[in-house]
Amino acid sequence: MNPHENPTQSRAPLRELVAFSVIAGGLATALAVGLPDANINVLLSALIPALSVVILTFTMFRPGTRRQLWRGIGLNRAGVHTWGSALVIPLVLCGGAFGTALLVGAGHLRPLHITGFTASNFVINTLVNFALMMVILMGEEIGWRGFMLPRIQLLTSKRRAAVITGFVHGCFHLPLILIATTYDAEGSRWLVAPITVLVITAAGVFYAWIWDRSGSPWAVTLGHTAANLTFDFGFTAVASSTAASLAYVAGETGFATLGACVVLAAVLLTRATVWQSPRDVTVVASQPLVEKVLVSVKL
Repeated sequence: MNPHENPTQSRAPLRELVAFSVIAGGLATALAVGLPDANINVLLSALIPALSVVILTFTMFRPGTRRQLWRGIGLNRAGVHTWGSALVIPLVLCGGAFGTALLVGAGHLRPLHITGFTASNFVINTLVNFALMMVILMGEEIGWRGFMLPRIQLLTSKRRAAVITGFVHGCFHLPLILIATTYDAEGSRWLVAPITVLVITAAGVFYAWIWDRSGSPWAVTLGHTAANLTFDFGFTAVASSTAASLAYVAGETGFATLGACVVLAAVLLTRATVWQSPRDVTVVASQPLVEKVLVSVKL
């Protein structure tokens, strides 16, 4: 992991990946079946990836290797130099999706009644929600980027690993979408389910980029939190014009969000220097602009 040491010296990454996926998927399905209408299922679902790593810690890893496992997850690294990207990029992309919804008439701004009290309330609530969401979403990122991504990177390229991890992360949400009634509940399941998987797959490339630059689940969780809070702000500030029109354009199930995330993922997969070999970086830096573009599209 650049610039940090490889987070895992696992000799059986595939076996660990299969075990992690089976445990996480099984728990997610059981949760959706057992608590289909309880809003707490969304919160509990976010904790499942970390719980799965804990289960594996005491079942697949010997006592002498458990500390090494958790060191590799990177909780002792802050990755401060990536915080700006982690915060700003999701805010711009996810916020832009709601701007698109306003432009195409899928939603309209709700009336705002701003006073000193409401403004201070908003700031306090935002800070509290941010802190809570960081804790909750860390449960996801310990599993996806801290455990799964480095092991997939042992089996294939970092670019492919970014996409694969994002796809598995997206599929993890399918039990909540298809069985439960509390998650991404607006719109046809035939559209919502695949769009959500694709959005999270593309977003997973961004999260993997943050991870490979920082080696820190804190930095990745910061980006994940920024995206989710932007969705929350958007649905608070913008009302849907019809029952599901806003959900089809913005938010985690929106085509505008999907388009923005796919474009970002394509740019990162072709241009991110953290995923280029030293030779690629030297060649691209020394070439004219047209040749740089040609080189950048080769994964």
